[in-house]
Amino acid sequence: MGYQVVGLAAIAVVYLLIKLLSKTDTPKIKDLPEVPGYPIFGSLLKFGSDHATAAYELSKKYGPVFQVKLGNRVS
Repeated sequence: MGYQVVGLAAIAVVYLLIKLLSKTDTPKIKDLPEVPGYPIFGSLLKFGSDHATAAYELSKKYGPVFQVKLGNRVS
């Protein structure tokens, strides 16, 4: 039973760290589509080395104007 408590506490700490590190000081723009991202990294990993081509491909799905989270900021 002790290991279960420690495991649950560890999961809670990891969850809270991810929430804290993913927090942004820039609000999202309401009703503007946002590309989903990963905690801490945001959508950086989706852009790779060819940003223009990646943005073009994302515009096919999300429209001509969309927002992305780059790290801990919404741009």
